[in-house]
Amino acid sequence: MKDYRLIDKIKYWLDKQMSKGTVSIIRLMSLAVLSVVVFVSVLIVLFKLRDGFFSAFWDSLATIVNAWMPSSEDGQVGFILLNTLTAIIGLFFTSILIGVISSGIEEKLENLRNGNSIVLEKDHTVILGYNLGEHGLLKQLILANENRKRCIVIFTDITKSELEQDLQDNIDIPKNIEVICRHGDITNVNDLKCCSIEKARIVIVNALNDNRRIKAILAVSKLKKMHPECDALLIACVTNEHYLLPQGKIDKKNIIMLKTDDIMAKMIARTSTEPGLSIAFKELLNFEGNELYFERDDRFPGKSVLELAGFIDDATLVGIERNGKTILNPKRDVIVKEEDELLLFETSKGSYSVNEVGMKNVSDREVGVIEKSTKGHLYIFGSNILLKTIIDELPPDVEDITIFSKDADPEELAGGRYPFKIKADKRDYANRLPQIASSASHIIILADREIDKEDSDIDNILLLLKLMDIKERNGYLYNIAVELNMASSYNVSVKNDKIDYIVASDIASLVLAQMSENTKLESVFEELLSKKGNELYSKPIRQFNLSDAHDYSYGGLKQIVLSYGYTLLGYCHENEMNLNLKLEDRVELSDSDSLIVLGKE
Repeated sequence: MKDYRLIDKIKYWLDKQMSKGTVSIIRLMSLAVLSVVVFVSVLIVLFKLRDGFFSAFWDSLATIVNAWMPSSEDGQVGFILLNTLTAIIGLFFTSILIGVISSGIEEKLENLRNGNSIVLEKDHTVILGYNLGEHGLLKQLILANENRKRCIVIFTDITKSELEQDLQDNIDIPKNIEVICRHGDITNVNDLKCCSIEKARIVIVNALNDNRRIKAILAVSKLKKMHPECDALLIACVTNEHYLLPQGKIDKKNIIMLKTDDIMAKMIARTSTEPGLSIAFKELLNFEGNELYFERDDRFPGKSVLELAGFIDDATLVGIERNGKTILNPKRDVIVKEEDELLLFETSKGSYSVNEVGMKNVSDREVGVIEKSTKGHLYIFGSNILLKTIIDELPPDVEDITIFSKDADPEELAGGRYPFKIKADKRDYANRLPQIASSASHIIILADREIDKEDSDIDNILLLLKLMDIKERNGYLYNIAVELNMASSYNVSVKNDKIDYIVASDIASLVLAQMSENTKLESVFEELLSKKGNELYSKPIRQFNLSDAHDYSYGGLKQIVLSYGYTLLGYCHENEMNLNLKLEDRVELSDSDSLIVLGKE
């Protein structure tokens, strides 16, 4: 076999040295220059052009560093020629050195601009993945920590300068919150090291698709293995159940994984027949307005739930944590124990007050039978992965369902033995909207997940506008639940009390933020968004035998609703949601008003 030539070996060695970066190049050049200086100095001494090696060495070094050309008076011809050659070499050396150093500084500045330096923080929150224009998650985290000093690190493949500009233009970041932006691949373990995940409090995976989310989870898990002391909680939402990790692995690795599609489908199912309920859902999920907090108070034990309804002010008792489990909507005769924690619906943690006198029990009256809602026709436009769960979670006030989609298979859906009829209409409905709308009680518009998210949202908004126009011109009463992909689409949509928007990016952000602040709420939201257990309802006042002839105290309404087995969160009056009023506030109801309650059917 033919051996490599010497010149090839030298080129290969040079290539390897050059590829090692700026420091290696400077080291190589310095060695080359020093070799030239020594060689020239030796020649000068050999030809006796200068006395002593040190003097010759210093003159040659000064010449090459300064690129100084000797004059005719500096010595003999040989000395002048040798130093002229040295000066020319020095000129090349200086030019190359300036270029290398300039390139190295520019590369370092670019790294700083991109945010590649390590984050020297601890107990911080790390967000892996970010989508420009979608600020829901960060806003919720800021609201959740409005009274605490907190550092939030955003790690994404978006350049640092671009991300910082986006945040500066769209989010008001308070002084107590520090937001640090870093650039890199969220699925690369080496890139993730700059986030100091081993010292973080929470890691939230906020990637755009399930593939990236799972890779990011695995990368973080590998990084946590390198640091056994790391106890950071890892939270992620996936859209498809296929991507859920085995339960044993989740528990072992301190991971919470939630299915956003399940949450969205259940919210659409609940709001499709009860307009306005989506506002109550969002009120429970977000950190703006009223939220859920666990509270312990020496004044609570020994009192019944009914007594506490007239005792706790500026908040609503919605549950009791007992023996590690949260009991939602406890019965009115349940007595609170010393070890219990109360789950309160309040504006901020500890914002409740106590009515020391308490309120007289106004609910000792005969409880009537709650009037059942009239069953109606539900029309669903479109079909996607949410459809099966939506139909599974529909309340009983649906008589039959028609799905307008080329992809829906009514025989497959009917396998659930539902109490209503299901049929699919695969014909084009564009010219039949007036006819369809005339018999509709409830309408759901689902997103098309086979096309671009923005295109899907625009299609849904256009269909919504047509249906609203038909409704207003004919005086129809149907309500509409619309699935949108992006918060930006919701911001430009028509707002109406009979329209419920379920926005995918918003729901994911709200749930991730809630779980990051209080993991005990996971089971609470799971029950609220399921047909099993307690759910949110928007019920007409007539179902509680309330009269619009006179007003009620809000505390009195709480007790009346408790007598029917429900917990009152607020009421909707003239399209306005009113939550957590003071006990003594007077409430004037009209026949069109509804109560927002928590309970079982």
